[in-house]
Formats: sequence, C-alpha cells, structure tokens
Amino acid sequence: MEAKRLTGMLALSLALLIPVFGQSDRDGCAPEELESQRNTLAGFLSPDFAGDYDLAIANLFRLGALYQSMALRCGYMPSEPEIDSMLEQALSFVTLEDLIAAQSVGSDVAAILLELQETYGDPLAGQLLYNGLEPALGGVALGCAGCHENDAVAPLTAGTWTRINDFRLGQPEFRDYSHRQYLVESIVQPMAYTIPDYAPLMPDFYGSQLSIQHLADLVAFLDSQDQLPDDE
Repeated sequence: MEAKRLTGMLALSLALLIPVFGQSDRDGCAPEELESQRNTLAGFLSPDFAGDYDLAIANLFRLGALYQSMALRCGYMPSEPEIDSMLEQALSFVTLEDLIAAQSVGSDVAAILLELQETYGDPLAGQLLYNGLEPALGGVALGCAGCHENDAVAPLTAGTWTRINDFRLGQPEFRDYSHRQYLVESIVQPMAYTIPDYAPLMPDFYGSQLSIQHLADLVAFLDSQDQLPDDE
C-alpha cells in the first residue's frame, strides 16, 4: 500500500513540476538565440565564489533552473534518472500537500476568471471529474453527481446552463455576473449564495482540490447542460 501511495505521489509530482514535456515552443530555440540567452544569463548571474560565496551559490542554483527551463521549452525530454533526481530534490523541500496547493485554483474568483481566459475546457474530461471517474488533485474523487443527481438534495445537473442563463442571471444580485462567473463562484465559494429551498450542503474546499484545467473542464461540462428537466 505504501509503495503504491509513493508511486502515486511521484506521478502527481511529475505532472505538477514539469508540465511542459513534449510541448516544445520553438521561439528562441535557434542556436544563435540560445547562445545569446546563455550569455545574458551568465552575465547577470555570474557566480563569484571568491567575492561573495553565498550569492554565488544562489546564482548557481538559479542558472541551473533557468537552463533546465530553456531546455524543456525547446523540446528536451529528460531521461528517467533525470526525472527521478528532479522529483527527489523537490520532495526534499516540499510536501505533496504543498505541491497540490501550488496547483489549486483557490477561491479568488476574479483571479480564476483571468486564468480561465487562457485555458481550454474539455467537457468530456469535466464529465469524468464530475462523476468521480477521474481524480482531482491528490487523487481525490469529486462527489458532485452524488448530490446533483438528486433534486431533493441539490439542483439537478441537467439544465444547469439554462437555469443560470434564464433565471439566476436575471436576479438583482447577479445583474453584473457572467455565466462563467456564476459557475466559478458556485464551485469555489458555494456559501456566497445558496439557492432557496436547498440546504447549504456544498463543500467549500473544492478550490483546494481543483487545478485551473480541472475547473475549466468542469465549467465546459456544465455549460453543455442546456436542457431543462421536464418538470421545470
């Protein structure tokens, strides 16, 4: 069990730490451009061990990190030993909880909306998350469907987009809201507004369990729910 948990931690850490594998952006990757960048970095972060040892060590570390970023951006695929070494170094300074927190969206709706502008949401991936078939951060399975498939407990999943568009955004308190803003706030700040006739049961910790990609996928899935149930 412990070995499986460690494997899962390492896999998650890899996904969080080095998301750019295989996503080469060739801008700035021509030989002369890389040489120019290397010379610039070396000039600004030149390690002077005799003059200021502590600063030199810090610059050495920063240079290494910048050079790795350059290599990854230009398409370098680290070997398995190199990946293992990176993970060991990272996990010696931070916990898995720290890594998860660094990737979670939090509860700042305005900041999240800005990030979502640059993030494509996949409704099929969102459906899997929503139904607990794919894990969120830390391997957590979301319990959305458990409540939102029972109209006695929470508003039904079916018709989510239509209800927001036709009813919620017409309410005075949501006059200046966009459809996306209403959804995001409902997920990461569920106590900001509770729908009449329903108990305030929505957990307020989803902002710590979702990455920006997870949230984009969930929003895309909920935006696809544009048919009202027969009885509404």
